[in-house]
Amino acid sequence: MRSESLGDAAVVVAPLTLAQELSAERRTRKYTRESLLRRLLVLTDVVALTAAYGLVELLGGFHNGQASPELRDLAMLSFGIPVWVLLAQGHNLYHADSRRADHGWTEELMPIVQMATLWSWAILLGISATGVRHVTIPKLALFWALTIVFLLLLRSTARFWARRQHWYVQSALVIGPSRQAATVVKRVLRHPEYKINVIACVDSESGSARESDRQIARSIGQIPMIRGDIDLVELIEQLDIDRVMFTSGAKETRDGAEGLCALADLEVNIDLIPSWSDAVGRRLDFHELEGMPLMTVPRTTIRRSDQLRKRAFDVIASAIALTLMAPVFLLCAIAIKLDSRGPVLFRQRRVGRGDQRFEVLKFRSMQTAAESQKDDIAELNFHGGGNAHGMFKIREDPRITCVGRWLRRTSLDELPQLINVLKGDMSLVGPRPLIETEDRQVEGRYRRRLNSSPGLTGPWQIHGRSEIPFEEMINLDYLYVTNWSMWGDIKLMLRTIHAVIHGNGAY
Repeated sequence: MRSESLGDAAVVVAPLTLAQELSAERRTRKYTRESLLRRLLVLTDVVALTAAYGLVELLGGFHNGQASPELRDLAMLSFGIPVWVLLAQGHNLYHADSRRADHGWTEELMPIVQMATLWSWAILLGISATGVRHVTIPKLALFWALTIVFLLLLRSTARFWARRQHWYVQSALVIGPSRQAATVVKRVLRHPEYKINVIACVDSESGSARESDRQIARSIGQIPMIRGDIDLVELIEQLDIDRVMFTSGAKETRDGAEGLCALADLEVNIDLIPSWSDAVGRRLDFHELEGMPLMTVPRTTIRRSDQLRKRAFDVIASAIALTLMAPVFLLCAIAIKLDSRGPVLFRQRRVGRGDQRFEVLKFRSMQTAAESQKDDIAELNFHGGGNAHGMFKIREDPRITCVGRWLRRTSLDELPQLINVLKGDMSLVGPRPLIETEDRQVEGRYRRRLNSSPGLTGPWQIHGRSEIPFEEMINLDYLYVTNWSMWGDIKLMLRTIHAVIHGNGAY
């Protein structure tokens, strides 16, 4: 570690030489990351729409196998594709990836379904109504469904490819007090798939090192920390920064809008983390009153009608899942019995909705005496709380069996909780079900997490699972309850697929 000077600022930790070299390389490119992404997504949409049309033609065509007027169909497609691109641009489907690092197919599922419905049915029914072509409803429905599937599939494939290209990476600055900056950096580093490369952190609050600097430096790692008054515009231009992330305590966000406007003129993405984000979350109603922008906070309680709707969905979906997954249950049970002695199911007392206790079911993944051995291996808890504080998580837990390690890695050990869902103890999506020692650590407004039934999956599972500290997990659960929506539950279930495949934090 070493210190350098940048005007009146002190740079602590590592030099910025590599970042400056990357910046020089990026400035020589003809196209920016945003323009390349837009071109890639437009090309992907054209291919997807053409593929949907081609497959319908292979299956008999819109003319139902009669004398094929392909030229008319091609003319229809040639007219429809520009219309689609205009609609997609209006629905922000070519720009969201540039602004949002976590944008994916779950975020654009509903816009694509709505647009595909409007686009395919309007164009084809219009042609049928004018007598140019008679299109049967089955062929129309097939084209509509294929359009949605190909758009989602090819867009996801394009993003998968793009995130492995060097031009996709976004260089970022984190602005704010050291502790807040460290929290942001740790959350960013937890998701390398976002491809946000934090070049440096800027703390303009103090020109001298504070007593806790060493601890903060360790938590940030090798990312430079710049302290003191600096020219942010000059630094951003020097390092060719793509994204600037302001914490709630950042000086620039408190001093007024001039600094933010100057940064916006540089065409960088600006992320503001408000001080009330941990209490309100993202569920705000943005509108205006006589030109005055307002952010209205909705009620945080879940209406009874929504609770009934959520429960009905849980019953239907869990019953179907239990039926379809019966062979997997049998194979898991056989593997557990062949691997080690003991029962197939592990039962543990958990705290549910309204502070009610229930017995959670899981496939046994540990030795039968695992609970009695917790005190002996408490020092291995990587959350640092031993056996008394926070969550008890060990990366290479010696109590886990061979089959149990595989069950945990694939999340198959959670399948018996579908029985809990069907019984009403749990929900498919919800806060993490806590054991009683963990629940006793939850105080204040965070007790509101008990307003919802604990979930088989939830925000904790998709954001990193065991890697997330206990306090952050409790806040995620609180925000889930206060920001609940049915569509939010569906998106969480869809994102769980990605989390299970990658297995991050599954110990």
